Amino acid sequence: TKSPVATGADLVGYSGFSTTGAKTNYLHQPYNSDLDFDTSFCFMGWVKVNAAVGTQDQHFFDLSPTTGSGRVNIFWEHASSAFQFVPVNGAGYVTAQALGYGEWHHVVCLANTSSTQIYIDGTLSDTGSGGFNHSLAADAYLTIGTRFAPYSNSAYGLNGSLALIRLSKSIPSPEQIKKIYNDEKFLFQENAKATLYGSSDAVTALAYDDDTELLHVGTSAGRSVFRGLRRIDNTTDAVGAAISASNGMVAED
Repeated sequence: TKSPVATGADLVGYSGFSTTGAKTNYLHQPYNSDLDFDTSFCFMGWVKVNAAVGTQDQHFFDLSPTTGSGRVNIFWEHASSAFQFVPVNGAGYVTAQALGYGEWHHVVCLANTSSTQIYIDGTLSDTGSGGFNHSLAADAYLTIGTRFAPYSNSAYGLNGSLALIRLSKSIPSPEQIKKIYNDEKFLFQENAKATLYGSSDAVTALAYDDDTELLHVGTSAGRSVFRGLRRIDNTTDAVGAAISASNGMVAED
């Protein structure tokens, strides 16, 4: 199920994952050599847990072979009401601070040879031991929304929503994580616009105003004005070839 992350917002989240043992609703990708993370792993995204499912943990990221050995798993732990990150074979697992239900949170999970970390809403929450060394098995699946079904058919999926999920072999700095959180959090507000105005995505001109820190983007539908990732204004006159912006003054052709 795809629905806005807040009333009137452009950004959407995905939900409707199976929350019972017989898992049928989830996203998965078969073996892909690009998902062999070796010694460096980063998961980043926004997660909302709606409510408890009995006394079960709620899984929403799993990279695992059929046997489960060497899996990478991220889930909502019922006992602690917190997100937990379990890297390869459980070594160096970390648990974030306790949180409530029904709110979007920015979750970042990092692992390398020196440490394991979990960040919540731009702030470091827990650190564990390092030693991450991931070798992807030929029968491994990437599963989003629950845990890999053939390995653990009794595991519960997420009773909630996911948005802006991404993976990387590069490790962002604490400053980068804080900036990403601060940039993206505005997209989760009511009526937050995140897209170009109109139906055209063919950009005809760009201009950035260093004084106001606003980006002006022209298309055949008009000029969209962005502060960070959020569109805060727009015009309805087509922009043909150029935009110039300085100290709050804008000229366009």
